[in-house]
Amino acid sequence: MAVLDPSSLFALPHDGSVLRALDLGVRAQVLESRLCRTLGHALGVPPAHRIPADRPLRALGVDSLLALHLKQQLERALQVRTVAHDQLREATLAQLAALLAREVARPQEAAAAGVTVR
Repeated sequence: MAVLDPSSLFALPHDGSVLRALDLGVRAQVLESRLCRTLGHALGVPPAHRIPADRPLRALGVDSLLALHLKQQLERALQVRTVAHDQLREATLAQLAALLAREVARPQEAAAAGVTVR
């Protein structure tokens, strides 16, 4: 079974506040790049090959267990909510990165609007 390395999952060169401060498009690119590398490692794809961001995770070989583990790691590392793990398998890395980029900004947007996020 492929194993996600939690230490590399989101060992981003940015702390959470810097990641949130990035433009939405740049934030999505950073997340997509990190997801590609992390999944490539988990799936045993050689570093010289790139995981395509436009193919569903299911088509890349992400099974239910790996999807659940990925979901848990993403939510823990980024402190966001994602889609259910079975829906996650149907998403592409680009779609997942875009979703995460929006979700990462939510606490900041809510604070700016004076709303408390739980």
